[in-house]
Amino acid sequence: MSTEREAMLGRIRQSLGTAVLPSARATIPPRSPSPAVDLATLADSFAREMIAVAGHVHRPATNAEAVETVSGLLRGAGGKEIIAWADDELPLPGLGEAIRSAGFISLDPTLLSEPAARRERLADLAHASAGLTGALAGLADTGSLVLLSGAGRPRLASLLPPVHIALLPIRALYPSLAAFFGAHPAAARSGSNLVFITGPSRSSDIELTPTLGVHGPKTLHVVLLPVE
Repeated sequence: MSTEREAMLGRIRQSLGTAVLPSARATIPPRSPSPAVDLATLADSFAREMIAVAGHVHRPATNAEAVETVSGLLRGAGGKEIIAWADDELPLPGLGEAIRSAGFISLDPTLLSEPAARRERLADLAHASAGLTGALAGLADTGSLVLLSGAGRPRLASLLPPVHIALLPIRALYPSLAAFFGAHPAAARSGSNLVFITGPSRSSDIELTPTLGVHGPKTLHVVLLPVE
């Protein structure tokens, strides 16, 4: 038995009488920084993995083209009522005004505490054809989106409508989950809900036949926003 292990066990035995265990010593060497990966490579990897889990990726060349892409996706969803994040929470300038000018109506996603009023509001929100959100980050190795809900960022936008359209700045791509938390160590405490979304909602029956859209959006579109 090593001298260091003997010393640790001795401190534990001594501490058992007081029910206070000693603090563990840092014995794991620090991680080496991950090698830098260019944004184009991250975008290619993210798109490949997202498509593999039945998601759709759009890569407009400019912000103006991105606004047109989102407008087209909303029209394709088949309705005028949507659930959207607040304009200043969407990372695409001018998008809110553009979709309102096109006749789209963003429903109020605030849920009331009184049961009858809450049910009525949910029934109204169920008419939304699409949800429009931003994204805190994207994980290139799994094609996952990272969403942080909070004021102006209602979680229902990514959960309730049958179509979810997410705006992801290419600068917000990370190689992996570890790289994301390395850059955002307080992410889990920064909003009301931190979620990782990998493709559209899916579930399987007893025969393991997958079905999309049973417990959430059936279609997921990710619009990768360029650097401008």
